[in-house]
Amino acid sequence: MNKKQIAVIGSGMIRKEEIRNLTENLGEKLIDNDFRIICGGKEGVMEAVCKGARRSKNYKEGMIVGILPSLERLDANPYVDIVITTGMSYARNQIIISSADVVIAIQGGAGTLSEIAFAWQYDKPIIVLKNTGGWAEKLTEVRLNERKREPIIGANNVEEIITYLKNTFKT
Repeated sequence: MNKKQIAVIGSGMIRKEEIRNLTENLGEKLIDNDFRIICGGKEGVMEAVCKGARRSKNYKEGMIVGILPSLERLDANPYVDIVITTGMSYARNQIIISSADVVIAIQGGAGTLSEIAFAWQYDKPIIVLKNTGGWAEKLTEVRLNERKREPIIGANNVEEIITYLKNTFKT
């Protein structure tokens, strides 16, 4: 079976423990529900979602992919299974997004904003976790332009995200 790939994007630094816990919970629940995670492979939101994914009872090697901006494999956080080095700096954001079926944003600065823009242009569903700050907060329920009918989806919690994913990928 071809697992759906979920890109989790966001801040390279998490300042609030509640956001870290929420992001780890998201990672665990994504794997519990048989999704594969794609992320930038570094710190902050990326590390937290990977760490949480490893806690899932359904976790298997290969379910967490980190696409790095550098050429150095050791730049990946310790929870990434598959490390893809690019040497492309922020241009690697296009690879993350084009490889995903759905994009989930938590917090986020300029790098996250570029990923959200790519996701919009590639017509990927975008879910932002409300009340986390950064671009995720600012873009909740926004339509970036007339390109898509649906706005960026705002989720109040991890359970809403998982429900959306299950409904989207019903077989």
